[in-house]
Amino acid sequence: MDRFTEIVAFAEVARRRSFAAAARELDWHVSAVSRAVAALEKRLGVRLLQRTTRSVAPTEAGRTYFQRCETLLGEFDGADAAVRDLGSTLTGTLRVSLPSGFGLTHIAPVLDRFLGAHPQLRLDLDLSNRFVDLVEEGFDLALRIGELADSQLIARRLAPNRQVLVASPDYLALHGRPRRPQQLAAHECLIHVGGTFPPGRWELVRGDARASHDADGPLRSNNALALLAACRGGVGILLVAEVLAADDLRRGSLERVLPGWSTAARDVYAVYPSARFVPAKVRAFVDFVAAYLSAAMPETGRKARAADRR
Repeated sequence: MDRFTEIVAFAEVARRRSFAAAARELDWHVSAVSRAVAALEKRLGVRLLQRTTRSVAPTEAGRTYFQRCETLLGEFDGADAAVRDLGSTLTGTLRVSLPSGFGLTHIAPVLDRFLGAHPQLRLDLDLSNRFVDLVEEGFDLALRIGELADSQLIARRLAPNRQVLVASPDYLALHGRPRRPQQLAAHECLIHVGGTFPPGRWELVRGDARASHDADGPLRSNNALALLAACRGGVGILLVAEVLAADDLRRGSLERVLPGWSTAARDVYAVYPSARFVPAKVRAFVDFVAAYLSAAMPETGRKARAADRR
């Protein structure tokens, strides 16, 4: 029995916690799956699965080995799919969940390029700041910003990101420009409710230095786009995701405040259910967004070429 067969059998049993379910998925006889796993354990000299009359669960060694096997098998599947998809046409419907502000400002305006390249593909977009359950709700993938919850989802890092302080040139001309975080107390601040921190609690870093500010001001909102609009209008200083403010900073409608300071990184990720059998339409969309973000934020995009897995 070859090593690849052993690994495939073990990974399927570990994934489904059942020899019978693994056999049905692989279209093998249960005894063939059992022999393959037994041969693998004998070759490695370690028990990978804890078996009882009612259940099967990976041991500590089994969990470690399963993670490596998933990555290995995903690479094999990816290689097969890359060749199989050459010259193929993407069809069907792609269901994507996007954060509302990020989706409206960055993804929606360039979707014509993606759909133009794949005219037989249909997109079903959900613009919401809630964390959808990809499997239960039938989504193919989601784009998320910030720290990811520990889960079985596969995550690809698309671009680095952080929150930065911005204000309009008119506001800074009228109220002056703070030079230290402590001087923010003398300024009007726009508060994002439902952000990373408690409302109005701004945690800033500059290298090893740390600064906290309890911001207050004339406007609070759970919508980053509404706050950006008010910030452009000169209402106050805003702490906002750099990726959302990128276009305004480029045009000069907003300027960085305390440019050496920001929050800790809150990167942009694509998440999807499995590293194995990733549909071509998912890979195409993720590659498109990664390439767009790299071009839109060239100073940071170069740092996010590699994919990270969770």
